[in-house]
Amino acid sequence: MLLVQAVVVKPGFVVDVAEVAEPVCGPGEVVIEVRRVQLSVTECMLMAGADVALSDQLARRLEDGPVQFGGHEFAGVIAEVGADVRGLEVGQRVTAVETLPCGTCAACRRSWASACVAPAIIGFTRPGALAERLVVPASAVVAVPDGVSLAAAAAIQPLAGAVHAHAALDVRPGESVLVLGGGVMGLLGVAVARHGNAGLVALSTHSPRKLELGGRFGADALIDAGSDVLAAVEELTGGIGFDVVVETAGGSADLGLAGLSTVELAAQAVRRGGRIAMVSVLDAHAPLPTGLLRSKSVTLIHPRSGAGDHACAATVFEHCFGLVQRNLVDPEALITHTVQGLDAIHEAMDITQHKSTYDAINPAQMELS
Repeated sequence: MLLVQAVVVKPGFVVDVAEVAEPVCGPGEVVIEVRRVQLSVTECMLMAGADVALSDQLARRLEDGPVQFGGHEFAGVIAEVGADVRGLEVGQRVTAVETLPCGTCAACRRSWASACVAPAIIGFTRPGALAERLVVPASAVVAVPDGVSLAAAAAIQPLAGAVHAHAALDVRPGESVLVLGGGVMGLLGVAVARHGNAGLVALSTHSPRKLELGGRFGADALIDAGSDVLAAVEELTGGIGFDVVVETAGGSADLGLAGLSTVELAAQAVRRGGRIAMVSVLDAHAPLPTGLLRSKSVTLIHPRSGAGDHACAATVFEHCFGLVQRNLVDPEALITHTVQGLDAIHEAMDITQHKSTYDAINPAQMELS
């Protein structure tokens, strides 16, 4: 049996690199040799045992032994093409969408694949790209176009997530958008709003560096999060609040995130009848300001890539690659830390989980070959 190196999580949430069976290419599938993989805060939290979405599933799987885990944001080259695959060839640069509908549930049978109740998720419920090779259905594969680097391609999924959130919010022409948080999702949210329908686009964050990047990515107004943000909101909107607020900074204070403070701020900054997208990953049982949200008739959306009417399908990835090709969005401007090889997984996780300590913007990328 041929073996490849891969990241595994062992019982007790011990992260290690081990040899696993080389993936086998079946009909309708391709094997991809991974060249670049980008961690995500969510998968790092899961590997560390945090109580967030999917943590219960991972804990149950660990009861049976080590689990190959992580790596849903990646790029590489096709190493093998299975039978019945058309339009893909060995050596082609590719990435893949991470959520794979089951094809058999009631939602899938009604052509609502984005509402699938039992999807497989690359890097979560099936082996991902924190490995030398992975196998995926050809239907999930997206070609990386000329002029787009593998580093940018490995960072395309968060951009697709920002596009998904913007679409789910149904931002109408000229509406005002406030983005809370200047991390990768916040900055990409600014860029997508700027090149979408939005009118006034504002960014609030603590970091002068991220405020400067926010201006480069298209924000009209830059608000120091250490100042009186609500006073700035009142001045910018004539006292009514923003039509749309995109909250990206909340989460565990242990990871340098804003806890629930930006969730409360979002509820205060949005206008009556406005919409809020909760992009940040909160603790599984985090309380929300439901009284304020109800009194203002606010629509609260929890966009998740892979779910919903505007899920990160291949067409969304292709749209995002078009944004990069036309120099409208530059994902590489946000890549601040790259490590070499799978053996650097602990360093990459530490950077991703403590970005403020490392002065990082994007989660760490890993270059495999």
